[in-house]
Amino acid sequence: MRPESDAVHLIPLGGLGEVGMNAMILGTEEGRILLDCGVTFAGMDPDLGVRPLGVSIIHPDFGALLAPRPGEPADVLRAIVITHGHEDHIGALPYLLRDLEMPLPPIYGPIYALELVKQRLGEMQVEAPAMHAIEVGKVFEAGPFTIEPYHVNHSIVDAMGLIFRTPAGTIVHSGDFKIEDVPADAPFPEDRLKALGDEGVALLMSDSTNVFAEGRSGDEATAAAALDALIAEQEQRVVIALFASNVHRMRSAFASARKHGRRVLLAGRSVHKHFELARELGHLKGVSDLLVRPENARKVPRHQLLVLATGTQGEPPAALAKFARGEHRDLDLEPGDTVIMSSRVIPGLERSVFTVREDLARIGVEVHHRATDPGVHVSGHAYREEQRMLLEWLRPKSFLPVHGTWGMLQAHAELARETGVEASLPVENGAVVELRPGSLRVVGSVEADRVFIAHGGVAVDPVMRRDRMRMSELGLVGAALPVEVHRKKGIRLVGEPRLEARGFLGEDDEDELLDECTEYLRDDFRRFGHEDGSLEAAEDRARRVIRRFFWKTLRRKPEVVAMALEVRR
Repeated sequence: MRPESDAVHLIPLGGLGEVGMNAMILGTEEGRILLDCGVTFAGMDPDLGVRPLGVSIIHPDFGALLAPRPGEPADVLRAIVITHGHEDHIGALPYLLRDLEMPLPPIYGPIYALELVKQRLGEMQVEAPAMHAIEVGKVFEAGPFTIEPYHVNHSIVDAMGLIFRTPAGTIVHSGDFKIEDVPADAPFPEDRLKALGDEGVALLMSDSTNVFAEGRSGDEATAAAALDALIAEQEQRVVIALFASNVHRMRSAFASARKHGRRVLLAGRSVHKHFELARELGHLKGVSDLLVRPENARKVPRHQLLVLATGTQGEPPAALAKFARGEHRDLDLEPGDTVIMSSRVIPGLERSVFTVREDLARIGVEVHHRATDPGVHVSGHAYREEQRMLLEWLRPKSFLPVHGTWGMLQAHAELARETGVEASLPVENGAVVELRPGSLRVVGSVEADRVFIAHGGVAVDPVMRRDRMRMSELGLVGAALPVEVHRKKGIRLVGEPRLEARGFLGEDDEDELLDECTEYLRDDFRRFGHEDGSLEAAEDRARRVIRRFFWKTLRRKPEVVAMALEVRR
């Protein structure tokens, strides 16, 4: 049904019912915009209940965005608006832009985020649309909306919330935010938001990530002080593992390095990327003289070196894991060195982080983290008291919690009710929410699936994910069958089948068992042949025979891939 002129439709494609993968359609009858376009990283596959093998990232299915409703023009997506530069807000842009028809809609966002987007599009060889940098307090037009950005405190520079002027009234989107008493950059705009509340706010959409955490999230200055105190105590090398996008934390580390007479080594591609961009845009000033070239890292006295490293989540290819395994090309950690993990652990990655900590401990490295030193990291997301403050300042008529699991969304909606919000509506991805003057309700739904992307940027469909899971659990045996095809006599082997196993047999018995299986397979073909004379039937029989052999021999069945190759004489 076509929306009335005073209605705004909001359709979350990601980020509601989960943390990450933020993407929401906002539209009127004049067209739509997309608010953020993020990815999440491979956790549990909801279809299979396991971690998907070979999957690096997951992005929303954009089908509902790409397919206009009846009567809508093909270019109904008028613009893409980005709140900040974290991957869960910009990481899916290359995949969306690849699927859009020309001309591509323009992208509006903070300059730091846009520069990150340009880098990513260049890496993936995706054509970049027009990009427009937005600034705090400067109103701009995007599609059918007039939008005013406002500054928020967050764990990345240049983060913004957004004020939308719409036919249904004023909508405020908090972005990812926290409220700092001692801000790392600009103060949180309390007065501006209170003024908005006085004018009247039809809808607030607000970050729900830390709704279960009581109190305040803490200032970045708290983490800076805790890091400085730890660095001051150390007599050997210090490695700080941090989220590379947290330029505030990086800036604090450089300040401590200068204070305590240390040089700084950047370890990891993303740390280098964010350092260079932050320096170029003026967020890191007067620090270049502290840098150590990688090839000179081993020459710096141990008590004079501070390392900023990627790998806070235990990622095997990252710098911290390489240090822990003794495989980093520029530096070897030694007993007495210190690692400070200035980060939180993303749920689902606890085992990877624990493994890195244990490997570091075996070297004799002292490891500090939030459990041992709570001050070394503060969250970039508002705690419950800050969420309440925002609700009380804006006093919205209706509330839509965003950026959180279902439990978080429900708890945030209840918090809004406690502050007197008339309509508080938690929904999940795929809901079609209609805002009209005086009402907020769900009026329908769309498909809101996930797209799994393997290393190299290839989508992995459910069948491929299932096959990968089975191969990882059962192992694999492959068989190549040289055959002749006779219309009347069926199929017969004309040479030696070739079998190979991966992840199924031990080294000591592999050759012997494969030889026995080859003979068993040859025997079966000799005795039974194939009446229908098709290659597919031969392959199917080979799969069943090989699985039967290993079940009889080992009481285990591998995944089997068989290929019949016709030999013509």
